[in-house]
Amino acid sequence: MKKVLIISGVVLVVVIAGVIVFNTTHNPHPTSQLWTCPMHPYYISDKPGDCPICGMKLVKVEPESQKSKVKSQNEGAGMENMPGMEMKKNAGAPDRVVVKIDPEKQQLIDVRTGVVAKRNLGNSVQAVGVVAYDPELYYTQQQLISAALSLRKAKAGADNSGIVSAQDALNSAETRLKVMGLGEQQIKDLANKAEPDKSLLISGRGDTVWIYAQVYQDDLKYVKMGADADITLPSSGNEVFDGKVVAIDSALNPETRSVRVRILVKNTGDAFKPEMYVNVGIKSAIGNFLSVPEDAIMDTGSKQVAFVDKGDGYFEPRYVVLGPKIGGYYVVTLGLAEGEKVAINANFLIDSESQLKAALGQMGGGHKH
Repeated sequence: MKKVLIISGVVLVVVIAGVIVFNTTHNPHPTSQLWTCPMHPYYISDKPGDCPICGMKLVKVEPESQKSKVKSQNEGAGMENMPGMEMKKNAGAPDRVVVKIDPEKQQLIDVRTGVVAKRNLGNSVQAVGVVAYDPELYYTQQQLISAALSLRKAKAGADNSGIVSAQDALNSAETRLKVMGLGEQQIKDLANKAEPDKSLLISGRGDTVWIYAQVYQDDLKYVKMGADADITLPSSGNEVFDGKVVAIDSALNPETRSVRVRILVKNTGDAFKPEMYVNVGIKSAIGNFLSVPEDAIMDTGSKQVAFVDKGDGYFEPRYVVLGPKIGGYYVVTLGLAEGEKVAINANFLIDSESQLKAALGQMGGGHKH
């Protein structure tokens, strides 16, 4: 299969080269009106029609471009002054070359650029959640509060045996709450309350409710205690409620490969009822990184390529080394500098021209081996 693809690619390049040579040697009016393909500007004709490569309708070559085109044709296989696109050697990506795209061509193929910049990046982890009905957590909170109260009374009465017993009960309740994902400060605050959180059993208008979301292990690294969360309730017209992550279970569910994340949200308008399903989006701020929009990167399989806007229509192919993708951006490790502009649209067309011109340049003696 690979041999067939390689042979097909060689045949295609030979055919295109043949078309170029044919047009070079069979143009009886080198200074008359010329026509070119917007997608394959190296194809030139002395009359209107369709591109024999892609079938696209040919467009007129502007008068100021014709002179440089005729010069290029008379020089044989040289391709440095093609109308619409030009070629330069690129030491950074030897299998590609710099291309020049005229403003008209950029508009036609919808070339857009983004900036290489330092950004505060974060993910939004999407998960399915349920409004909690959790008697187990409720009664564990109750045990903690009761044990803390007993310990205070025992210390006040100097009852040594009571102190030991109450401390054991308090330690046991704290351990259970830690396994459920509550933090140490949360547990300390809870021990000083008069009663457990009743919203774990039933919630009224304006009360706080608990949302339990199942987060898969691959996304868990983006979820932190205290993170903000958007809670969407489909039954309320996809209204969004603000929540906050207050606990992350310490153990993974072996069947679902997920971890339970507990989120608190205010029950505005009595919208939440126990056991309702909700959609959860947990926000995470990971850090400040040099980054590019993900659409700027062409993945060739073995390397990643970006096309840097050098100004005046020139786009330089650049091999880059990337870190993780966070949200809609790639972290840049090597190959791009802050402030540079990169193509974020029409990359495939730019890359095709860059590779094709590199191949044709080698065939025409542009590169010596």
